[in-house]
Amino acid sequence: MYRGDSWGCPFCLIYLNYLIMRKLLIINILSFLFLYGPALYAQVTLFDGKGSAYSIVIPSASSPLEVKAANLFQDYFNRITGFQLPVMADDQPVNEYEIVIGRSNRLARYKINIKQGELGQDGFIIRTHRQDLIITGELPEGTLNGVYTFLEEYLGCRFYSPGVMHIPRMDHVILPKIKDRQVPVFTLRELYFPERQDKEYLAWHKLHTRNSEQWGMWVHTFRRLVPATEYFRSTPTYFAEINGRRVPNGQLCLTHPEVFSVLTENLRKNMDKKPRAQYWSVSQNDNFLACQCTGCQEAADRLGGQSGIMIDFINRVAAEFPDKVISTLAYQYTRRAPSKVKPLPNVNIMLCSIECNRSQPIAFDPSSASFVKDVKDWTHLTDNILIWDYVVQFRNYISPFPNMRVLQPNLEFFAKNNCRMMFQQGSGPVWSEFSELRSYLIAKLLWDPYQDADKIMDDFIVGYYRSAAPFIKQYIEFMHDELERSGDDLRIFGNPIDGIGSYLRPDLIWEYEKLFDLAEDAVAEEPETLQRVQAARLPLEFAILDISLQHVDAQLSWFEDSGGNMQARKDMLNRLDAFVLRCNKLGIKMLNEMGTTPEEYRQQIHDYLAEKGSF
Repeated sequence: MYRGDSWGCPFCLIYLNYLIMRKLLIINILSFLFLYGPALYAQVTLFDGKGSAYSIVIPSASSPLEVKAANLFQDYFNRITGFQLPVMADDQPVNEYEIVIGRSNRLARYKINIKQGELGQDGFIIRTHRQDLIITGELPEGTLNGVYTFLEEYLGCRFYSPGVMHIPRMDHVILPKIKDRQVPVFTLRELYFPERQDKEYLAWHKLHTRNSEQWGMWVHTFRRLVPATEYFRSTPTYFAEINGRRVPNGQLCLTHPEVFSVLTENLRKNMDKKPRAQYWSVSQNDNFLACQCTGCQEAADRLGGQSGIMIDFINRVAAEFPDKVISTLAYQYTRRAPSKVKPLPNVNIMLCSIECNRSQPIAFDPSSASFVKDVKDWTHLTDNILIWDYVVQFRNYISPFPNMRVLQPNLEFFAKNNCRMMFQQGSGPVWSEFSELRSYLIAKLLWDPYQDADKIMDDFIVGYYRSAAPFIKQYIEFMHDELERSGDDLRIFGNPIDGIGSYLRPDLIWEYEKLFDLAEDAVAEEPETLQRVQAARLPLEFAILDISLQHVDAQLSWFEDSGGNMQARKDMLNRLDAFVLRCNKLGIKMLNEMGTTPEEYRQQIHDYLAEKGSF
């Protein structure tokens, strides 16, 4: 019998099961939404395979850089999807789907309030908010940087080198939830490689150039501000006394009472020609010939060394121009920080690492201990420091130079010591060993030196060398491993023969040759990639040619015994001709900092062989 307080009735049990199942279903739905709902809701579909409902929104009073940022986004989105997004000003009604670029009035809708100085000149925010995408900086430069970063990190575009890019084709563009805020570690990021001549490459990689209006004069300016051609004959005492004689090709006599007035007057004339320039270098010439007169020697004792004389003089110049930044070198004989004088706030110190070994990170290399101390000492005196670092072999731009493993730890060391301005001196406008790879890697690390350098290198090698990538990677790793195993130093003014006991041992050279043979075979049907591989091979070819001049062994030698006479080997002459031909084909006009051309190098070898009676 049915009882009103019982669930024994079959219909009641069915109803009870229904309630239980409904409750479980509701719990499961709520659990699913809790776990996965935010991710699904956070996704932003910019392109669904057929089209896009989005508009690009920019401020109604946009700066030129904000307009460029919007056009850049529109252009690359079209290349990736084939769809053209419209661009509209923020004084138009709000759309349901918007890509907001720049300091638009729309930011208030997303509660984005950028405090002054929060992002600096170059920093930016990339954020999704419901279905919208926002890219903005504190300043227009930051907004443009944000668009470049979005194209690379979220759409997969790459700018490997001028003329070599990767722009993917995408059937759908679906973004995850994004909350990205980036501020560069270094406020000045200059890279001195051939790639700097391409303005779009500089912009994409967020690099600076001293050719901008910011710098009025750049290093070694004593010779320009007090030129010997104008003053030495009439007033030789303006110039350094060396071994009891005044010389026109040394430094200035910084204790001569008239040198200061002459220099500042000529500096003022230069400033009048470039009134917008903020930085002005007043710095020593490129030699060790510091003045030895009695006045300068007494000043060195009183001010704490040669750097003390320099900083005391530069401080006086800086006081004359308080609205400018006076930059000077801490270089060679002035590298050590002074102990008795401190730079004024508007004095910039260019601290140079020219003497350092490049086979180990500066911070851990015993031979670089004095430079590490100098960095720390200078940073105790000022935070206005520009590091001038050297990242190629200057005596032979085109020689193998396995320093890539020190680039990241060195930049990290400078960052940790509060050095915020970086000048990475490569080979200037001249191609050098792996200059495309070095430029790409250093550019990324100048933005954030704490990144994984190996991942950046792998990304470049795969994209740039394509099917040859495994062999190029193995070559690079092999050479670096051998240098590390040897414990040898690596100097920027070295020669290939310096590596004969480590990374350029004769047995290794022929292993490297095999790797490049495999690399060339892998891209034999891809002419453009093959040319990149052949360019990467040139440094090894140069090393073989140059080391063989030392008659290392039967294989690494320019000479062969011909009836008791040592004659030049025809295969080596052919190798030299092929080297020069390939350099010319690739537009390589200089082999070193001194300006030696490939043809001049060939002639030097011919002259050497003729001198030996073998040619």
